[in-house]
Amino acid sequence: MQIQVFMGNAGDGKTSKLQAVQDRLEFAGESAPIIQAGAYGEDGLLEILEVRAAGGQREILVDDCSRQQILSVLEWQSCTEEDSDYADLVIHLARQD
Repeated sequence: MQIQVFMGNAGDGKTSKLQAVQDRLEFAGESAPIIQAGAYGEDGLLEILEVRAAGGQREILVDDCSRQQILSVLEWQSCTEEDSDYADLVIHLARQD
């Protein structure tokens, strides 16, 4: 599993790194809706990441993450290092401004 953290969010009307990733995935024919982290607590965000990964999504985009949410995702990553189901998973996190 790979985690990328970007500063800023994708919803500010400007092209951001997160938006560029989404555009690349859509160009390749992959659906990559952006998860709005503000709608979830730390545990809820981890649950939605697990659901997306179990559903076959290999790149997951998350916007507007709090510092604590990012730390929770990094901790989850360390707990799943041995799980081959997550080996090719890439999670892109955009931190709140």
